[in-house]
Formats: sequence, structure tokens, C-alpha cells
Amino acid sequence: MKQIILVCTGNTCRSPMAVELLRKKFADDSDYSFSSAGLTAIRGGRMDERAKMALKKTGIEPDEHSSRPLDKDLVKRSDLILTMTASQAREIKERYPQKEEYVFSLGEFTEDGRDVNDPFGGSQSTYEKTREQMEKMMEEISSRLADFFTETTKTPKEAGKFDTRSDRMVIAAGSDHAGFSLKEEIIDWLEEEGYKVTDVGVDQEKESVDYPDYASRVAEKVAAGEAQLGLLICGTGLGMSMTANKYAGVRAARCHDTYSARMARSHNDASILTMGERVIGTGLAKDVVKAFISTDFSGGRHARRVDKMENKGEMNE
Repeated sequence: MKQIILVCTGNTCRSPMAVELLRKKFADDSDYSFSSAGLTAIRGGRMDERAKMALKKTGIEPDEHSSRPLDKDLVKRSDLILTMTASQAREIKERYPQKEEYVFSLGEFTEDGRDVNDPFGGSQSTYEKTREQMEKMMEEISSRLADFFTETTKTPKEAGKFDTRSDRMVIAAGSDHAGFSLKEEIIDWLEEEGYKVTDVGVDQEKESVDYPDYASRVAEKVAAGEAQLGLLICGTGLGMSMTANKYAGVRAARCHDTYSARMARSHNDASILTMGERVIGTGLAKDVVKAFISTDFSGGRHARRVDKMENKGEMNE
């Protein structure tokens, strides 16, 4: 029997919901066993009541659930690990590189391509929308599991069956003359990693240019949805950030350390990273970019705060 583990953050909402949906889907199939865990779970927690209610509306009476953290023993016993988000999958791969070929987000394993964002702190409707998204994914998973486990000569990625986030994400990048060299190095590195980068300029560093022109180009692409994320580099990162933040729906964050980069995405839903070539070296800059693009927005209480931030203009009227 194949052991499949569903993983989220706290193991009280998404992953136990996913397990119940899969158990219903595979009720007559004894080839698979489904269980769940959380990357930062506290042992012994119960399933969120709103998650239970969302399942009950589909006729599922959830089993008793006790949350638990993902540990090396669970990973060792697993045949496949499916996470809710791409960043969770990457974290598990970094912790357990020996299992890299058997770890995917639900979006990667299916053709959905999206993360399953955390409904925690949201309304009952939010939980039901999360369940509906996962229900559609489960339909596809049921047809893909057999192919996954019978493919022995190649990994799923080598076989070309599963997308990765880098295949889908477009990053708009721009700089002025002071950030040109670092921008070029970062773009080359991102493209080597498989990301699609739209370079809006500048194309040389000899002639002085005005940073607002290039910050605007990137901000416009992000605001229009032509790029999922943006990268702007000038001498300090300050002017680029100030300019990009003038655009509706764009949140630019100047970060020169990985913690700030992760928090800018996780807590503030930032869509553009700005840096200063005169402030940060290439090695650290790559780490900061990696932290930024591999982190997902946490939602929940942070979504409420971002909404308040976006509506600040209305509050001042």
C-alpha cells in the first residue's frame, strides 16, 4: 500500500480536509493510504470547525483528527508527499533532499497550477471555496497516481508530466544605471533556474537614466497581470520602491535580508522586490530574491490587514 502524506502549515485546515476528500474518492481502492501533517503543527490539535463544516456540506463526516508535525520518520515512510503550496514543497525538499523526487505541491501534481491558500481566519465561505478548489484537484489526482507510481525509469519532472512554479511564473525586472550590473546577474541566474524574466531595461550602465521610468515599466506589468512578481534595482532600492508604490494594487518592498523578503511576501503580499546594488552583494541578493519569489502570501489575518492598508486612502477622505 502506497503511503501518501498531505502537508500544510498547522495541520488543522487544508491537509486534513484534503485527506478526507481523497479517502472519499478512493473509498473502494486499497492501494493507497492517506494521512496528513503540518510543517509547523503542534501535536494534538483538532480540525478547524469551519473545515469540518465545509466537508459536512458534501456529505463527509470527518474522522477524529489530531494534528502532528512532519518529521523524518513520516517522510521516510512516505511514498509521495503533496503540499498545499509550492513554497512548502520547496521547504520539504530542502529539509529532506533524498525525497526530492517524491514531493510536489497539489498545483504542481495537477494541471491546476495554483497554490491552495490557507483559509484560516476567513469566513465559512472561504473554507468552502478552499474545499471546492481541492475537490477539482482530487479528480485529477485520482487519474495521475497510477501513472506516478508506475513510472520507474524517470522522475515525474523528467517525464514532463508535472509543471513547476518556475515554468509558469513571469518576473518583470528593471533597473537604472546604478543597478544595471546586479540586475543582469540576477536575470541570468533566474533564467538558469527556469524562470521567465521580462527585462524592461536599462540596457547599459554608462549613461545616467531616471529610475522612475524603469520602476514604472515594471509596476505597470505587475499591475496589469503581465508578470506575477517584479524586481527593481537601483543604487539603494529606495527610489524604485517609492515609485512602484504609487501604482494601485502594487506593493513594493525594499529588502536586503532574507527574513524581510519572506515577511514582505507572507505578511504583506508584496509583489515587487527592490534592492540597491550599492548596498548588497550578488550572493546575498540571490538569496533575498529566492526567499521573495518562493514565499506565498499567508492570507488569514494578514489579508485583513492588507485590505486596510489598501483602503487607507478612503479612510483619510
